[in-house]
Amino acid sequence: MKFAIFATLPAAVRALSFSAYDLGLNGIYPHQNYLTLGQPSPWVQIAQWDSRCESDGAVVLLSPRGAYVPNPGPVIVDTRGELIWSEGKYGQAMNLQVQRYKGQDYLTFWSGTSHGAHSNGSYYMLDSTYELVHKVSAVGADLAGDLHEFEITDDGTALITLYQDVEIDCTSLGFEGKCWINDCLFQEIDIETGNLIFQWQASDNVPLTDSYKDRGGDGKTQETSYDFFHLNSIEKDSTGNYLISSRHMHAIYYLDRTGNILWTLGGRHSDFTDLSDGYASNFRWQHHARWHENRTMSLFDNNGNNVFHSRSEHSRGMTISLDLEKMTVELQNTYVHPDKILAISQGSMQVIPETGHVLVGWGNTPAYTEFTADGEVLCSMYFGALLFSEILDLGWVKSYRAFKSHWVGKPKVPPDIAAKGGEVFVSWNGATEVAMWRLQSAETPDAVDGDFVDVVELPKDGFETTFVSDRVEDYFVRAIALNVAGDVLGVTKVIDTFSPPAVSLDYLPNEAGKFLKLTSLIKIPTWSIFLFLASFALAGLLVWTYRRTLCDQASKFSSAIKQRRTGNNQPVYELLESQPDQDEPEETSITKKPNKASWIRLLPFLRFPRF
Repeated sequence: MKFAIFATLPAAVRALSFSAYDLGLNGIYPHQNYLTLGQPSPWVQIAQWDSRCESDGAVVLLSPRGAYVPNPGPVIVDTRGELIWSEGKYGQAMNLQVQRYKGQDYLTFWSGTSHGAHSNGSYYMLDSTYELVHKVSAVGADLAGDLHEFEITDDGTALITLYQDVEIDCTSLGFEGKCWINDCLFQEIDIETGNLIFQWQASDNVPLTDSYKDRGGDGKTQETSYDFFHLNSIEKDSTGNYLISSRHMHAIYYLDRTGNILWTLGGRHSDFTDLSDGYASNFRWQHHARWHENRTMSLFDNNGNNVFHSRSEHSRGMTISLDLEKMTVELQNTYVHPDKILAISQGSMQVIPETGHVLVGWGNTPAYTEFTADGEVLCSMYFGALLFSEILDLGWVKSYRAFKSHWVGKPKVPPDIAAKGGEVFVSWNGATEVAMWRLQSAETPDAVDGDFVDVVELPKDGFETTFVSDRVEDYFVRAIALNVAGDVLGVTKVIDTFSPPAVSLDYLPNEAGKFLKLTSLIKIPTWSIFLFLASFALAGLLVWTYRRTLCDQASKFSSAIKQRRTGNNQPVYELLESQPDQDEPEETSITKKPNKASWIRLLPFLRFPRF
């Protein structure tokens, strides 16, 4: 078993290019600060690109979070990673996706507080104007919504996961009597009324002894309750049955509408014969099981739950085919990251309806990859320093799932505008239809439409478009957002180009021509700079010590040779051992032990690791 750094050689080799981003010199979570937005947003990197990734015109939905994400929350980017929408007011969010409810598209996500692998919160549904329309909460005085699932059904109901500490009989686990478990439930709730439709509880249906989760010392107290099941996905099919995934059982369960288990795939008691030599059902610690046409299923196989693993182990997206008459299962395709990432937690796999492509989100590793249906890598993106995410696998930046969907955003709030350093910056957070910006100027701040003069038009350039304000004869400007047909979508407020911006920040341009906050580029002190400098200091110390000891030994050897030439017939190695260290006074005791060369003691530190 190896640490993650030994299992991610391609990423390690790529990091040797000394990209400032990959090494963490731009921060563990490199981010952009737009003058018109006033909050950090992910700075997405493209590791591999294919134009087929943007052929469907969809957007990518992420939920960045982690110890080094300053403003966790829902985020939408385009296929090249350019920001479209970021909202910090909800705080930590999970599972951002587009879902339909009563014929209308909604942005849906969970938001709340997390504790360990579980959480307490509610579920949000935003319309195309980014206004909150529905908020779904768990039913029960002592229950709160968990982050793992929020799935809207064709019946207008919501499926949610819940966790609850309960004390039950645990003699089967070796306890004398009762112990505490972290039980798993799911609820089906009517979105319109908030009424409970159905509830299922894992401990009533699955033996505790089927779990692969090492109990250790868990279960003795409520604070250390044993997470034996770990429910992380639910789906309801057209027959009214439920498909659920249990991470700690290594199993997928299919339940009828009353909650009875019809069959189990994987785990200790699989009901299926695997026609692919075990590769269709040997998934472990998996997430995100979903039905598709012709009884095929997709899921994300984590294949591990800690950073100590062999180089041959990696996570995969996978599609499998089930024959429910013969009770057989067969592997169809697998989807593996170019760097063979092993995501120890979280993750998702989505089959994109419009193209048949597959989008895999790598969960604990801040990356997502788009594949063709047969597994060819098209686009590979990441939004965290590789040193800390892929190589050290610390999970300091992550996104629970990643999705790709069509979305039309029409914010109610007007576009934003700011001026700084002889330039005017414009953006519209969440607007997806802006194609062009028109800059206008006027002589007074209270000018009306007829008083403004067109200055210049520029095509929308990423999230924030920049005008050079020295072309503006008047001090007061505004910008108009236009769609591809030239129709007006929105108008900014009027600003004085000689006044400081509303958000006072120091900026530097990044490689893409966007503006990064200076303090996001240089953080003193930071973990990354400390590790970087410490590594060089240690290397310098080793080289200096090594060269010094070699010089000492060379001096001793030269002296021994001279003595031998002058008639001393002792063997050279005896003469060498008899030479005193240059840094120590010669001892006169006849019992002095031969000096052990310091370079011999140094050798263990100069060995390369064996992979």
